[in-house]
Amino acid sequence: MAAVAGASVEIRDLHHRFASRAGVVTVLDGLDLDVTAGGYVALVGASGAGKSTLLSVIGGLEPAQSGSVVIGGQDLGGLSRTDLATFRRETVGFVFQHFGLLEALTAAENIELACSLARVAPAARRAKVRELLEAVDLADRARHRPVQLSGGERQRVAIARALANGPSLVLADEPTGNLDDASTARVVALLESLPAEHGCTLVLGTHDLAIAERASRRLRLRGGRAVEETAPAAVNAIAGAAPTGPPGQQARR
Repeated sequence: MAAVAGASVEIRDLHHRFASRAGVVTVLDGLDLDVTAGGYVALVGASGAGKSTLLSVIGGLEPAQSGSVVIGGQDLGGLSRTDLATFRRETVGFVFQHFGLLEALTAAENIELACSLARVAPAARRAKVRELLEAVDLADRARHRPVQLSGGERQRVAIARALANGPSLVLADEPTGNLDDASTARVVALLESLPAEHGCTLVLGTHDLAIAERASRRLRLRGGRAVEETAPAAVNAIAGAAPTGPPGQQARR
């Protein structure tokens, strides 16, 4: 599968609030974030810290209430609803905790539907579906419906579907939340391979520190902001670089 150019992420002074019975809750409070094209960043934080909200804003599913969000040089704040839909279709691949597969369709049909929405030519769809299923090692499950697949297999189908549009940015929101340890290991390995093998940028939200520590960068959402945490020693050794700074450094790389 041909690699694509990853999309950079540049966020400045992002605020997001919502109303609750207890009053107004601030989820994101002046958050700044930079992710280089082709990078792999893990977002960690307690439940309610804003991981899902931030991923939704980055992916154009939810508009920024204030601040700027620029993805691959494109300012999402200046896009119409139609343009945002085009941005999502052409730029972003989404992977969610609950898979989101259509139960009435087979694995291949779920992916083919995504290919159709991505405007892959009808004559090329079967080959594209086969290529994607082979990429996630599920070619032998093409005709199985979701109910016939394990949780890990369903998530791998969801990842294949997320790659149907050749995204330059993949956003994964708690992608292993419903998986056992063995399936988690396989799904994480697959996701981690995307920047190198497909060229896309990967931003992954997780509560699992063991997963986050494998990322090139780890950002903790705290008090509505993204705080850079020290990169794992193994990652620094591979990169041949010293840690970027002490825990608590504001994320501006």
